[in-house]
Amino acid sequence: MNSKRLYFIDIIRAFAILMMLQGHFINTLLADSYKNINAIPYSVWSYFRGITAPTFFTISGLIFTYLLLKAKEKGQDKLRMRKGIVRGFFLIGVGYLLRIPFLSWFSGYFNSYFLVIDVLQCIGLSLIIVVVIYYLCAKRVLLFSFILLVLGFLIFLSEPLYRNISFDTLPALLNNYLSKDNGSIFTITPWFGYIAFGAYIATLFHKYSNRPQL
Repeated sequence: MNSKRLYFIDIIRAFAILMMLQGHFINTLLADSYKNINAIPYSVWSYFRGITAPTFFTISGLIFTYLLLKAKEKGQDKLRMRKGIVRGFFLIGVGYLLRIPFLSWFSGYFNSYFLVIDVLQCIGLSLIIVVVIYYLCAKRVLLFSFILLVLGFLIFLSEPLYRNISFDTLPALLNNYLSKDNGSIFTITPWFGYIAFGAYIATLFHKYSNRPQL
């Protein structure tokens, strides 16, 4: 059976992956003497590296939600929701697995640093949240779209309120999702805001995708 490829999805995925790879590789390999923010080539590259993570998160939300809505058309959204939950937990598991210091554990040294949150855990949890919101909206796309848009704005507009909040009373496993105190690189807020905006854009794209002007 021939399946119709969604080429714009493939292009977006490739763009996000290439941006992430080049940002990490160039930053790691470039000598410090060339990292001059006053130099136009480096400042331009630095700007685009800075928007790579927001772009990656936004695209992740867009792709997942668009495919979810396409599955709804075929009556297969339950399967897509199930896959989203499984994929979310898979990403969370892989994120922790990549940080486990196996050599240190084998030598008898243990610490909790591997519990810090990175991009994979953040995206995994965000996908699970999107599925939960979709389910709570009883699969009503308009309500789902509105909630995502409001959540995205609230997360960013309220960022100064939770920027320096401490969650030391919570276990480290939960605290690391909310705070960078223990070394987490990404936290669920504000990064879920990008996923929410990407998911909202997906609802618009799905609604108007059949219009020839698009």
